[in-house]
Amino acid sequence: MTRLNHCGFALIATLLLVALTGCSSNTPKPAASGLSRIDLQASADANRNLATALDLVFVYDAKVGQLLAELNGPQWFERKTSLTLRYAHDIAVASFEVVPLTLKPNVTLPDGHAQAQQVLLFANYLGSDGQYVTDITQFKHLQIQLLRDQYSLKELKPVSDD
Repeated sequence: MTRLNHCGFALIATLLLVALTGCSSNTPKPAASGLSRIDLQASADANRNLATALDLVFVYDAKVGQLLAELNGPQWFERKTSLTLRYAHDIAVASFEVVPLTLKPNVTLPDGHAQAQQVLLFANYLGSDGQYVTDITQFKHLQIQLLRDQYSLKELKPVSDD
């Protein structure tokens, strides 16, 4: 009977160990975005002298990020309503309509933006040269320059509060 008790205890201990090991994940969580500031600048002939729709999509789920990264600008804007409804808990969107000759420093970023695993930039340019998606997660202080046919990105030095 003692041997049976030891076997039962060993079985329970093993099951408990397996259960607890299954609860802890060894998979590292992706790093959150370090993006803290974005400045917008549009040239006089940006998007061939038309306003440019620009969306910053803050993604909190890696699988959703993979799906969205496959879209280009026109595809994102065409499906934006349904995608933002479907993934309401997995993304936050900051939308801008930028007219030529705009200088907009330190745009407002959504609450919780620092926890985003990925940040995607979509622009709705007339020409195909500016219709690509860009992952801007690696930037800290980003300047987005809207040009005639496409946009360019530039990392800026941190601004001191002196």
